Amino acid sequence: MPAAPDVEILTFDCYGTLIDWESGIRAVLGALRETHVLTATVDQLLTEWEAIQFEMLAGPWRKYREILHDSLAETFRRQGIALTEFEADALGNHIGSWPPFADTSDALARLRKKYRLGILSNIDDILLTQSIAQMRVKFDVLVTAEQVQSYKPRTAHFEEALRRFDRPADRFLHCAFGFKYDQRPALSLGMKTAWVKRPGWIRDDEAEPTYEVPSLAALAELLGV
Repeated sequence: MPAAPDVEILTFDCYGTLIDWESGIRAVLGALRETHVLTATVDQLLTEWEAIQFEMLAGPWRKYREILHDSLAETFRRQGIALTEFEADALGNHIGSWPPFADTSDALARLRKKYRLGILSNIDDILLTQSIAQMRVKFDVLVTAEQVQSYKPRTAHFEEALRRFDRPADRFLHCAFGFKYDQRPALSLGMKTAWVKRPGWIRDDEAEPTYEVPSLAALAELLGV
């Protein structure tokens, strides 16, 4: 029998779960590292950037593109490098072109035959629109940080999804790569969760996901579609 027989709605984190976020960020960091001849590795820059971004997301809401700019600039400032405005905009300028994982579109098309689909993302509307165009799948609900003026791991995205779908929390399965951003807030509201262990995954929170899968294709198999 497929897992989660009572689930009606699948919600997804987008970047890192559906879109190959890790490769995109590494490409930007690697190019800037080479331009400025840094000794810090891409791994070190990525760890530094993630911590800086997470701290900025915890502050007052502002557009995600601004946070991408400021977090990238701060990462390199700590390396003694003052990025130009064009360089500091590299993440925001490229994120919309980062491709989906190889299994994303096919798995979503399979899942859509049985479930309603939504995205809950720490992103601006226009950037998400660019990414969705590459997936070629229709989503029923899109919830962005720009719309709720809040960032995960706060619960506003999840509360808005409950409101828009107008279904009980236990009918949801939230599927996400980013552990600390998604698992705990979804579980706290009564949703089931699937931890999609994409490349670069880190278990950085003690919350216990309902399911663990290595890919979106494996999630479709788990759910029997």
